[in-house]
Amino acid sequence: MGGPVHSLHEFMLRTESITYILIAAALCAFVFFWRFLSERDDDRDHLGADRPGPGEGGHGAH
Repeated sequence: MGGPVHSLHEFMLRTESITYILIAAALCAFVFFWRFLSERDDDRDHLGADRPGPGEGGHGAH
């Protein structure tokens, strides 16, 4: 990063800027993760979602 920290104010500014950068990165990562999960829901051809339910000719209760 930079040189040595000479005052408390300089230390606080440096740590605050790092915190803001980390928060922005986490928000971007959350948006991409949410889009990844939403795109998986659109396909719905996994975990038996294409099987008919109990009232649609499946093996459920008659």
